Amino acid sequence: MYRAYWQFYKTLFPFITAFSILSVLILGLLWGFVFFATIAIFFGFIGFRTFYNNQFYFYYNLGLTKWKLLRASFFINILVGIPIFSVLLVFIFFLFGNLQIT
Repeated sequence: MYRAYWQFYKTLFPFITAFSILSVLILGLLWGFVFFATIAIFFGFIGFRTFYNNQFYFYYNLGLTKWKLLRASFFINILVGIPIFSVLLVFIFFLFGNLQIT
């Protein structure tokens, strides 16, 4: 069952990443992470509904509703996002020194 959640998240990830990169470029690294961890998952979900709407039947046949998929993807996004942005912050700190993030 966990494999279905992971597959759904892998389908959402390009949409989440695109929105997060735009938010980092516009708002900065700290707010980019906040948007990645919270709001970007909804944009990924909208992208999935737009481009892969027929795949919902596959998940319905497994007994997974849209709410369950969204909730699991949100938690996976948090678990993936914290290490990625922690490494990114450490890299920027060592590369540029004491940098104002906000």
